[in-house]
Amino acid sequence: MDALRVLNLMAPLLSLDGIVLRPTVLPIRPDWATIFGRDAPLLLEIGIGNGEFLVWLAKRHPEANCLGAEIAREFLIKARNRIRDEGLTNVRLLPMEGGQALSRLFAPESLSGLWLNFPDPWHKRRHQKRRLVDEAFAWLLASRLCVGGTFVMVTDYEPYAQGVLAFFSACPAYAPLWETPMRSELSDYYDTKYARKWKALGRPLFYLGFRKVQSVAEPDWLASVYPLAALRGDEPMPQVELCVGQPVDWERLWRDVPREVLWRSEDGVIVVKEAYHSDERLLLDVIVAEGKLTQRFFVVVHPHGQGILVRLHEASHADPTKGIHLAVALIAKALTALLPTAQIAQTTCLPSVWRELADVNAGGGSSEPS
Repeated sequence: MDALRVLNLMAPLLSLDGIVLRPTVLPIRPDWATIFGRDAPLLLEIGIGNGEFLVWLAKRHPEANCLGAEIAREFLIKARNRIRDEGLTNVRLLPMEGGQALSRLFAPESLSGLWLNFPDPWHKRRHQKRRLVDEAFAWLLASRLCVGGTFVMVTDYEPYAQGVLAFFSACPAYAPLWETPMRSELSDYYDTKYARKWKALGRPLFYLGFRKVQSVAEPDWLASVYPLAALRGDEPMPQVELCVGQPVDWERLWRDVPREVLWRSEDGVIVVKEAYHSDERLLLDVIVAEGKLTQRFFVVVHPHGQGILVRLHEASHADPTKGIHLAVALIAKALTALLPTAQIAQTTCLPSVWRELADVNAGGGSSEPS
């Protein structure tokens, strides 16, 4: 089947309107050549505002496939309309947070350029951890950029600019894009709405530019900040089959199942918010926060063969990070504590998850997969 035919078949599934992509159906590390209908360099802007810079970028680089990540719906609509009015076919929009898009959708060394125009500076000290660009972001981008790929950012907030300069200068993957990596002016660069506003007020702007000059190994700690970066796309979804050995009192199980924090560490937390039940089924509302990623989904518990199965509900769209595997394993362990004869018969949860739980006393039943 030729690429155009594949694209025509996939377009209604992956896109809302040919421009805005559907994050819930995009696979991990999607085939961008199929989505765009051609193999071309990938350029990404994070935080596209009204889309004027992205349109300029796509027109300036017709040879590239251009993507824009934005979480604000009103900006997405404005950008989509602008792209449609210009008749551009080399642009797609991602309704996603930028770090999540970068870590989930782009394979190592697949991106040719990334632009950030006036990212939120989070001025207050207690809010600075919310900034997009930090040490982890610099290393994540180092893994996603191809050698020769570039990063350009502009901000009006000098403390943020100085921090970004320090993070990128400390990573050995990069070299300055210009003679000096931070400039107060950049010719032949499109002035966005904010740039025009700040210039009219006489405020200085700070342009930062780096080029990836060599490949570097990802530090081990990066996956704890960006758990999606560690996924390959072929990971199994977590589930646990419990051999129960006696009839299950579903109403009692629903009443007793924990609705609390199941796990807390320096990097994240796993919480069961609420539980619901029908005649022979439990539905658990679960939140998993790990690093910069938070996922909310449902875990379903239902009869299966001679026992019960613990798995993600089919309507959930969580990615199978280590935290998601840990959540399912913890819920299974909690159920073994409530069902004294229960034994873990089979599981697809990661072996590393069970090792982490080896010292947790769930009480009753087996806490290890057989």
